Amino acid sequence: MLLKRETDTNKIILRRGAVGNDRDGTPLLINGRGEAYRVNDTAVSLWNMCNGITFDDLLLEVLRISSGDEDEVRKSLEQMVRQFHKISVVELRG
Repeated sequence: MLLKRETDTNKIILRRGAVGNDRDGTPLLINGRGEAYRVNDTAVSLWNMCNGITFDDLLLEVLRISSGDEDEVRKSLEQMVRQFHKISVVELRG
């Protein structure tokens, strides 16, 4: 699946869609088809970092601002990028 092979971690991750807020202020990620997904502030921050960055560089940025174990952070980040890709708010190139 996505980002499982070593070469996949060098793919460029590009943001797609937009950020908005639900009526109650909950952040939303909105894909190009207008489908909105409720997310938390951490997801929005990660999505904002997906501005033409490789997975490896994204991991390094997250590790720099996080106190988590590298393996745990990598797994969580892989899962988040897979979810972003599944709901079409990021594109993977390379």
